[in-house]
Amino acid sequence: MKFEQLIEQYSNLAYKIALDMTASSDIAADLVQDSYLSLYANYGRYRHLSEQEQKNILCKIVLNKCRDYLKQQYTVLPLEEQELATDDFVDKLLEEENAQQLRQIIRGMRPPYGMVLSLYYLEERSIDEIASVTKTTNGTVRVQLTRGRKELKAILERRGDLGADSTNRTTTD
Repeated sequence: MKFEQLIEQYSNLAYKIALDMTASSDIAADLVQDSYLSLYANYGRYRHLSEQEQKNILCKIVLNKCRDYLKQQYTVLPLEEQELATDDFVDKLLEEENAQQLRQIIRGMRPPYGMVLSLYYLEERSIDEIASVTKTTNGTVRVQLTRGRKELKAILERRGDLGADSTNRTTTD
C-alpha cells in the first residue's frame, strides 16, 4: 500500500486515537501530523508489509507520540529541583536535636532504602558513587532515594516525630 493511501484510509482512526488520549483537537491534530512524519521517514522499512501491519504501525506511532506528549505535560519539576526539595526535608531533620535518633532510624530501615539513604545523607556520597557501590544504575538509586524518603517520612509520622510544617515541605516528592 502506498503511503498516501495509508494516510487517507486511516487518518480518522489516527486522529480518534490521539483525541481520545489528549482530549484536545489541536494537540491531537499536531500529534497525528508528527506521527505521519515519523512513519514517512521510515516508510521504506514498512512498504513491503501487509495493509493490516502498516495500519498497526501507524497506530503504534500515534500512541507513542501521545504518550510522549502526556509524559511531558505531567513533569512538574525537573528531577534536580525535586531532589533539592526532598533533600531539604531530610537535611533539616539531620540538623535538629534528634539527629542521632534519625541516623538510627535510617540505618534500621529495610533494604535497599536504609542503605541508600545512609550512603546519601550520612556518608554524603553522590548518586554516581552509590550506583557504583550498589552495582545499580543512577536511575535506580534515584528511585530508591525517593521511595526511601517516603518510607522515612511515614515512619516519622507514625512515631509522631514529624510536625505539620515538615509535611508541607515534601509535597513535591
